[in-house]
Amino acid sequence: MSMFMGAFPGQEVDPEKIKIAEVQFDAMNATFNNILKSCLEKCIAHDGYGEADLAKGEMCCIDRCVAKMHYSNRLIGGYAQAKGFGPETYLRHYENFKKEEK
Repeated sequence: MSMFMGAFPGQEVDPEKIKIAEVQFDAMNATFNNILKSCLEKCIAHDGYGEADLAKGEMCCIDRCVAKMHYSNRLIGGYAQAKGFGPETYLRHYENFKKEEK
């Protein structure tokens, strides 16, 4: 049974938390797709696919590429959090977005 559909009777789900979760999901999805696209372009030959499986060099390249991208994403995210970056302070249109949601 879904947590959102009655696993805890009498407990309401905060719509603001759902919206935050959706934004976080979209951000993570975009990050994953960007990593996938850039690492595939860098590590896989563009002159056609001769085999169904990746070669050992391609696998190693993708592993290193994903690890570097993930590390840099975490590093930048940590820096942004430490500096207090948030939509309220840096995105002028954020207040309008919040008003539209209510």
